[in-house]
Amino acid sequence: MLRLMLADDEQYERKYLEKIIRESYPSLLEIVYEAADGVDLMENLEQCKPHIVLLDIKMPRMDGLDAAEEIRKKYPDIQMIIISAYSDFAYAKQALKLGVTDYLLKPYLDSELQETLDKVIARAREREDSLALLSYSNHADQKVTFDFYRDLEKDLLWSLFFRRKPVEELRKQLALWEIGEGWMKVVLISSPALVSMGTFSQEVLKNYFHMPEVRAINSIWMDQMVICLYAAQEDAFTELTGCIRRARDYLAGEHQIPVACGVSGTCSSVDALADAYEEAASYISEYSAGEIRGAFMDMTEGMRRILSLEEEISQSLVRQERGTCYDNLMKLVEELEQCLMYQDVSVKLNFGRSLMTILREINQNPGVRIKTSQAAALFEKLGELNFNGDNLKYHMEYFSEIEVWKQ
Repeated sequence: MLRLMLADDEQYERKYLEKIIRESYPSLLEIVYEAADGVDLMENLEQCKPHIVLLDIKMPRMDGLDAAEEIRKKYPDIQMIIISAYSDFAYAKQALKLGVTDYLLKPYLDSELQETLDKVIARAREREDSLALLSYSNHADQKVTFDFYRDLEKDLLWSLFFRRKPVEELRKQLALWEIGEGWMKVVLISSPALVSMGTFSQEVLKNYFHMPEVRAINSIWMDQMVICLYAAQEDAFTELTGCIRRARDYLAGEHQIPVACGVSGTCSSVDALADAYEEAASYISEYSAGEIRGAFMDMTEGMRRILSLEEEISQSLVRQERGTCYDNLMKLVEELEQCLMYQDVSVKLNFGRSLMTILREINQNPGVRIKTSQAAALFEKLGELNFNGDNLKYHMEYFSEIEVWKQ
């Protein structure tokens, strides 16, 4: 989550901002402090370490512009939004000169605040996605921990939509998200912007599909994102168009990157979700422009081949067939390189997703296990490669030497 501080001398304004932010960004923005003025804000800034600060201009002791100037000197990475009742252009000009991200004029609509925060969140994306790549493991008090459930949605959703596992098994897994019999829809988005997006962006985009009484599971993989929506009532998806618009805006960004989207009708059974995915995919494959349609279909076929390779690699590791494992890992990297146009960071990011799938597949075999310390070491190695530019192929022998322990 991104940490947010707000400063306004009017308590009712602070409470209103708090309400809107908590309702609109329940799993994305955490309000860590509410300051009554600029001095109060600055005194708590170091302890709270916010990513985003919302500032009213007119406050006692230290106004918003003075506080913004101090923040920019000491903490240049913090994103700032000035909120003001003054329409005088001189205030806005001074705020922009101080490096403020945006300027919001009172009275503003809830949608205007949301649009402004969306822009700020999008600016934080690249840094937060990169940091997330290194956070698979945590070394605390000399004890190594590893999250084997990280990005579990990838295995569940794509196995379901590509019909790779029995529906009954997948139905049990969906129950972990409290999804059972009810009404479901599938949204599929395809965009080149997705290939470099990590877990932070996945959480951002999931938040954009937050609707009352609707549960959402999403997964970003390669250049596609799939969202499975569930509700007890069929008419619960009335806000879906607005959700898709926000997601498209986030992906297109300032460079207007192409975004294709398909949406299924509602279905009332987990058994029908694979058909719902194919319905959503058909909108992209049938109605997109020729170049986008061809890229989408080629990528989808590549993803199916990658799923097969992941299964073969996990099986060869369980059997400790090092040569076969090495050969298939090389094929996996080559497939990723071709699908992702040899974009180095994107290849490594998606190799990490495949590696998580492979480790989980191994652990599902009775009587065998991957040690936590080894899993952490694998992702530490991958994180190092991501940032030093080393070619992934040169290290396949290291990844093929995964030890599977018999229990």
